[in-house]
Amino acid sequence: NDWLRQLQAMMAIDAAKPQRVKARMLIVVAKQDHMVNPGPARDFAAAIHAPVIELESDCGHQSPGCEKDTLYPRVRAFLDQ
Repeated sequence: NDWLRQLQAMMAIDAAKPQRVKARMLIVVAKQDHMVNPGPARDFAAAIHAPVIELESDCGHQSPGCEKDTLYPRVRAFLDQ
């Protein structure tokens, strides 16, 4: 039940209206993620004109760790802007 309630909570949250977001954001999604649908993150990124990094590995939700050699330099470059 814990996982079910967490998923229901995540799906119900309207974290921010795009017009209220003032921060620069970099959105990272996994192309194949069986835990979280990356579609809403992509849509949110498009709404706020944020860059998206789409991870390609088969690691799913663990892709940031699997692709750290690719991801970390890109995040560093974003932060250095």
